[in-house]
Amino acid sequence: MIRRGLVGLAIALTLSGCGGDGGERTSSRGGVHTLVIGSSNQPDRINPLVSTSAIATDMENLVFMRLVDWGPPPDLALEPRLAMSWEIADDRRSLLMHLRRDVFWTDGEPTTAEDVRFTYDRALDPAVPFPNRAAIKGIERVEIVDPYTVRFVYREPQWEPLLPAQDPAIMPKHLIESIPADQMMESGFGRNPVGNGPWIFREWISEERLVFDANENYCDGRPGFDRLVIRVIPEDTALRTELLTGGVHVYDRHPNKFYRQDSKDPNLQLFRASDRGYVYLAWNGRNPLFQDPRVRKALTLATDRQAIIDAFRDGFGKVATCPTFAEDPAYDPSIVPFPFDPVAASALLDEAGWEKRDVDGVRIRDGLRFEFTFMLIANNTISEEIATMLEQEYRKLGIATKVEFFEWTVYVGRLNAKDYESTILARRGDFIYDAESVFHSRSIDEAYNDTSFGTAVTDSLIDLAKNTPDRTVRNGIWHEFFRELHALQPITPLYVSETSFPVRKDVVADARIDIRGPYVRVHEWHPVTR
Repeated sequence: MIRRGLVGLAIALTLSGCGGDGGERTSSRGGVHTLVIGSSNQPDRINPLVSTSAIATDMENLVFMRLVDWGPPPDLALEPRLAMSWEIADDRRSLLMHLRRDVFWTDGEPTTAEDVRFTYDRALDPAVPFPNRAAIKGIERVEIVDPYTVRFVYREPQWEPLLPAQDPAIMPKHLIESIPADQMMESGFGRNPVGNGPWIFREWISEERLVFDANENYCDGRPGFDRLVIRVIPEDTALRTELLTGGVHVYDRHPNKFYRQDSKDPNLQLFRASDRGYVYLAWNGRNPLFQDPRVRKALTLATDRQAIIDAFRDGFGKVATCPTFAEDPAYDPSIVPFPFDPVAASALLDEAGWEKRDVDGVRIRDGLRFEFTFMLIANNTISEEIATMLEQEYRKLGIATKVEFFEWTVYVGRLNAKDYESTILARRGDFIYDAESVFHSRSIDEAYNDTSFGTAVTDSLIDLAKNTPDRTVRNGIWHEFFRELHALQPITPLYVSETSFPVRKDVVADARIDIRGPYVRVHEWHPVTR
């Protein structure tokens, strides 16, 4: 699923201060092998039904199992997890899934078909703010065939019948069925989850650390490390210092500005991969300033995106045209980015009726000044610098901007309520593109349609793509959709990115990281033995 996060920005999502536990500074203490991962942000909660941040997805995958999940590159196909096998009906309107019988919640209860049906019933319940509901809306019901077999019944033939089984991760019915659906967001379960995955949640000290212990009874074998600590360090220089001095063993989103220098460090192994991220400026389509596509295109033309990449990505990345990562087969490389052209931007603004100026030079139309606020997350160093650069460029065109900072939870609340004018966002996409939750008019009031965008043409293309089983044909439809989106510019795509993941070689013996990120295989890693 697509979730908001730091991907591509390498900036902190709101956390201030971090006290490291001195006892976690080495990989082994008293016979306990501890792996410490440094992260610049913490999850909003660890509850697959209501979490919205990318880091929350990473934490959920440590604790919970999905029915199916993405396998390794190059295929990146959906592979068995909790479901060990399945049969897809010829008409693509049902999916029969057979569950493993050796999966247990960490309180000892078995994971069964009851848990699967309960999880999807809750995810489909309008009272539960499940952020990826668009991906499962085609489910009519989930039937229990026997304690370890479920059947997904779809309302219509599915373009990817396995895809609805990938999200959400399965939840323990016996522990959360007493929580009212409309209280799932506020429930304490998200701060103290009980799962069935490779790691057992132990502790969460806000803005400092999360602690997980190896699940001795994990169905695929206990993790190689005994304990996993996620240290929250919002400032990238401080986090890097901890990496270099051994207080952190893995950096989960390594700023590219450190890449060249750190690649020479003999103690570090750097994995370089796409982070599946794209970064963009979101224009709130409910605001009168941004409802004319000529204005939105003008803002894109007034944004020097290559300069942003050079200044803040150390040249790693490329100007984006499509709202997905560059390795996605749905990405259309034939779309030529709009250039940085302030003269053309000014002409478009004039054409859209913004030719008059106020006494201070700010454009004005029908008494409305062209001024707006960038809503940003507190401690986002790079996003603040980007906003400062844009303030200078836009001011030359007669557009006034300012910046307001908010703590992460407040920021997300305002974003979901569409209570903002513009912001800088990053998304991390999955390996089968789906635009419905982000750009379809059906999702205008949902969490992920930040810009409240949707037109008859783009809606029809999304619907057509999602009713096309053949992936090659479907990707052609997505290309047409991207061309339409490019013309309308509901967002200004800034860049698609890649990042590096440094791992201390004196702590981890066999680290492996790919496009799926550093957390996916961490349970397979083993400590260096001395």
